[in-house]
Amino acid sequence: MERIGLEPGTEVGGYRIVSPLGAGAMGAVYRAVDGGGNVVAFKVLHAHVAADADMRARLGREIAALRRVDHPAVAHLLDAEPDASDMFIVTELVDGPTLEAEIADGGPLGPTDLYELADQLADALVAVHAAGVIHRDLKPSNVLISPEGPVLIDFGIAHGLEDARMTSVGFVMGTPGYLAPELIDRGDPSPASDWWGWAAMLVYAATGRAPFGVRPLDAVIARAHSGDPDTAGLGPVTTAALRGALDANPARRWSADRVVEALRVAADRGDTPGTTWSGLGGYGSLAPGAAAAVGATQVQGPQPDGTEVLGSQVGGPAGAQPSGTEAYGSWPDDGTQVASVAAREGTGTAIMPVTFDKEPYPSQPMPPSYGPGGDGQSRYQGQAGPPQGQPGPPQGFDPVLPGYQGGPERGYVPPPVPHRPLAVFALAVPFVLAAATFPGRALVALLAVVLVCRVVGISHSSLHGRREQRGVRASDTAQAVLRAPWHVVRAVLATIPSVLVAASAVVVLCGPVWWLLTTDRLVIGSNGSGGGTAPDGGNEPWVYATLLGAAALLAAVLLWFGPVTSLARHGARVVLRTVAPGWIGTLVIVLLAALVSWLFLGAVLDGRAVEWAPLQEPPRFDR
Repeated sequence: MERIGLEPGTEVGGYRIVSPLGAGAMGAVYRAVDGGGNVVAFKVLHAHVAADADMRARLGREIAALRRVDHPAVAHLLDAEPDASDMFIVTELVDGPTLEAEIADGGPLGPTDLYELADQLADALVAVHAAGVIHRDLKPSNVLISPEGPVLIDFGIAHGLEDARMTSVGFVMGTPGYLAPELIDRGDPSPASDWWGWAAMLVYAATGRAPFGVRPLDAVIARAHSGDPDTAGLGPVTTAALRGALDANPARRWSADRVVEALRVAADRGDTPGTTWSGLGGYGSLAPGAAAAVGATQVQGPQPDGTEVLGSQVGGPAGAQPSGTEAYGSWPDDGTQVASVAAREGTGTAIMPVTFDKEPYPSQPMPPSYGPGGDGQSRYQGQAGPPQGQPGPPQGFDPVLPGYQGGPERGYVPPPVPHRPLAVFALAVPFVLAAATFPGRALVALLAVVLVCRVVGISHSSLHGRREQRGVRASDTAQAVLRAPWHVVRAVLATIPSVLVAASAVVVLCGPVWWLLTTDRLVIGSNGSGGGTAPDGGNEPWVYATLLGAAALLAAVLLWFGPVTSLARHGARVVLRTVAPGWIGTLVIVLLAALVSWLFLGAVLDGRAVEWAPLQEPPRFDR
């Protein structure tokens, strides 16, 4: 099949594919149109995934989750086909970038925008949890920013509160850095684990950086497990709120109510590093470890509401450390593995617990939130600790496991092939000018270029299509070589329709003009006795050259943009990316094309006679 993924125009289940929106290890998402002309988001499983019972069950859970949640901040489910061979989900299309792209392009959010994001996402999570669903994979790439506000997407590993666990023994599903410590310890998913991901997303939105770094993965998970997010550069109130929500011990975490209210205070009164706060109902009190993070920030304590300022130690005393070294709280000595990793932002070494032989936290309910309302009732629930009796990981447990499903590296993604319209146009100009004097050779060259580009496009499509379905294999190159003859046959057969269309158009549109010119029924620029200045009074060579150039241009356009030509254009982009990459390659092509074009233009201006080889003679219509 001549495509990479689903080609625009493909019909699947009554939906017409318009363009791709994204792809991952499980499947791809496309912009599509239904029978009524409505634009939708169409998610379909990859072929190799659709045959896997566990992956089909995962998509089935996403369908079930979306059916149970009704909230403007959750993409509405429009249609689903869970039992067909081509399993798909259709949801409303949210017009906007992901939170990840929004922050990457526009920078971190200010206090007001951060508060609004936190409040709106919290409302959405309340609705999700009220429907008995746990998202389990909250991260910036799973939040879309629409004109109406943030929208949660991708419930592919969502978990029902009453569901049995679907994760296999030894597998952790989620995204490092946004995965709650209790899930790393293989505890059951709960609303509290979603609130952890919510708070981690807010750190990313506030700083523009991954909350616990990006590599190495064991260090990311160790930082998350110790509750030490990167909040450098944030004000004291924002730092206290976010670090409080990301406390490693679920029993000590701030409730979402308290976090949102603190961010509202920061937005209303301003919150910059170095600010001194007092009388803010406890929101100036830093969470454990936050004082060290804000550096020069002065924190008043105790606060008027009775809140006591906590020290910067977590889990136990930490002595004074040498410059550039951060100390993380002591943990039980039994069975604890300690890893030395490079601390973030170029600081010294941080010693962090990575794995545990015991449960590190006591299982206890979270105290109620006493925010400004003072009633102890939280709008955002689910801040409980791990279940009683939850066993910890075995000795030597590695949290980075084969079952990891998150992160940006979700399956094979074909390398990008940029469009090169300027380079293609520059190469077309000398061809058209060459056809004005050497039409036979130009025609052969055009067909050869189109055929080569089509072969390259088919081979490239086939190679990366296999890799999307099966992954990268050592035999890929050998298979590509063995398939090359078949790709040539396919290219020749696929070129026939566009050749027929181009030839028909040239004959119909240019043939009558050629007949008028060659029979002197139409003489242009006449001033001789026969009607023209050329020998015998006919048309001059430049007239024929102009018509031949116009015919060549028409043929080139139809061979390039006519029926079944997309892979020829794709192959041209692959070739240009290889032989003339980047803007420098484009510049070289433009300069060389300009030089060659000037040479052919000189032949036309000099009145050089048309050379028809390898054709025997010019076409004639007077026989």
